[in-house]
Amino acid sequence: MTIFVYGELCKPFVLLEILGRVPRSEPALLDGFSRKVNPETGYFHAVRHPTDLIAGLLLKSIKMKELEKLDCFENVEGGEYERLKADVKTLRSLTKKTAWVYVAT
Repeated sequence: MTIFVYGELCKPFVLLEILGRVPRSEPALLDGFSRKVNPETGYFHAVRHPTDLIAGLLLKSIKMKELEKLDCFENVEGGEYERLKADVKTLRSLTKKTAWVYVAT
């Protein structure tokens, strides 16, 4: 499974701490969203915006257990973010792929 990341999860040391590994990745774009700083936490979050896009990474070969760890890191259960599927465009091949992404609730 794949997941698009655009903030803290782009940092290899963060991924290593959460997952115990740094997954393979490639640069990608998420269309229809804008990256904003949450003033309460200081972290980025994605909000829908029809004319914007977010540059980030497409993480590949994510296992279900790893997705659960990422959900915990992003506080999905606590309502800080929600995980949804979205189309992203990879920069190397310019192909669209469906991936999970964390967005502001």
